[in-house]
Amino acid sequence: MRVGKGPAAVRAASIVALVLAALVVLSSEPATAAPVITAAVCPEAPPGVEAFADQVTAWVKWGVLALIGIAAVVSLGSVLVGRMFSHPHASRYGAMGIAVVVMVAITYTVILVILESITGSGCT
Repeated sequence: MRVGKGPAAVRAASIVALVLAALVVLSSEPATAAPVITAAVCPEAPPGVEAFADQVTAWVKWGVLALIGIAAVVSLGSVLVGRMFSHPHASRYGAMGIAVVVMVAITYTVILVILESITGSGCT
């Protein structure tokens, strides 16, 4: 029986070489990107439209917020009624409604941040 390098030793050596190569690549300095040229053009509402646009935006924000609140109350009520009257479909739909309300609330927040970053004050 011969003692020496076998397939396991070759595999171990290749793993060590791969790990060393990865460490060399990961420890190198990152490449510098070319400077980004941006135009100093800020979004601006047309004259006389800003007050109307702000009012409509405020109404939409509060309307969506009210709908989210109403949907949350209805979903919780559906879960409660389904539990009280042993109606599994009502409970299941209420639970799905609560999950949808949470996802819509998160999406609502993200959309508001995106709109504010597009039309917000100042030029970035």
